[in-house]
Amino acid sequence: MAEKVFLHVGTPKAGTTYLQGVLWGNQHRMRAAGVLLPGTRPFQHNLAASAVRAGWRPERATVVWEALLEEISDFPGTALLSNEWFSLAGPGRAAEALRRFGDAEVHVVLTARDLTAVAPAAWQEVLKLGRSTSLHEFLAGMPRPRQRWSHWTLDPSWVLRRWSRGLPPERVHVVTVPTSRAQPHLLWERFATAVGIPADAVDPDSGGRANESIGVESARLLELLGPRLRDAVEAEPGTDADYRWLRRYLSHQLLVPRGGSRIGLSAEEHERLHQRSVKAAEMLRERGFDIVGDLAELTSGRHDPNRLRPFEVSDAALVDVAAELVVELLRELHTTSDQGRPVPDIGEFDAVLDLPPSP
Repeated sequence: MAEKVFLHVGTPKAGTTYLQGVLWGNQHRMRAAGVLLPGTRPFQHNLAASAVRAGWRPERATVVWEALLEEISDFPGTALLSNEWFSLAGPGRAAEALRRFGDAEVHVVLTARDLTAVAPAAWQEVLKLGRSTSLHEFLAGMPRPRQRWSHWTLDPSWVLRRWSRGLPPERVHVVTVPTSRAQPHLLWERFATAVGIPADAVDPDSGGRANESIGVESARLLELLGPRLRDAVEAEPGTDADYRWLRRYLSHQLLVPRGGSRIGLSAEEHERLHQRSVKAAEMLRERGFDIVGDLAELTSGRHDPNRLRPFEVSDAALVDVAAELVVELLRELHTTSDQGRPVPDIGEFDAVLDLPPSP
């Protein structure tokens, strides 16, 4: 078994996509420096997290977990697993996962971010899969336990109550997400410090990318059109059509580049999330965990009354977003036709950009 095992367990929307991009972009260089990132692709770590959450019952996920564990057992140095959906595991499953690393010195790493920034970012992830949920409804549902997008996974204190059991506090590392973008590699540097990755073993510009956000105008459009968009790509349970077409293509390829205004919260919503962040920071400090960064970054967000709340987006702004989408989609269709690829019959297209009336 590896001498040390680091399990990066979340939280979602706290720099995990960026960090995993750097890790996988430097997998071979890290191994040469004595740090193993087991597997051949990031989704294997996703499946490993699924195995833990389900008690090692799904056959495919369990096979992957066992393969990663075997690779770790054959490596003499430090090993690292990273997936934000380890955060979904209950306390019993988390404890069992830690036990399965045998005699290795096991550490847990958690990246933490101000909940006033996390909540709007998490809401977007729901919209990107065609789920029509208002921000108000999303925030109201966050206290529900064991939900993917709730305090169960997003509040660092809730996650570490489950994942720190039985570990000395010095083996629990909390990496805070910087609030300033003046030092673009600072989050990576903090994470590397927590795990013990040598600074010269990694090029942080190789593979690192953020899970980028959409503007409030685009978010409002997705909120209104979600079910019809899912129907348009026939996103049935058990398929990945919603992920491929709505999240990766429509949201990230078309909507993210256009930018837009940042999503606003009401003063009451902001204060509620802020107070929760304050309590989380207090718990992390009191437990004596290894803090890499500054816990003040978890409570530094200030309410900006000038930011648009989703329902305040005007019809004209929605039309602008929809018009840009129509242009991009027509350009893509034209390019596809020119390249000789098959073009669907025009009759197959639904009028998915027929906007409903605003409330």
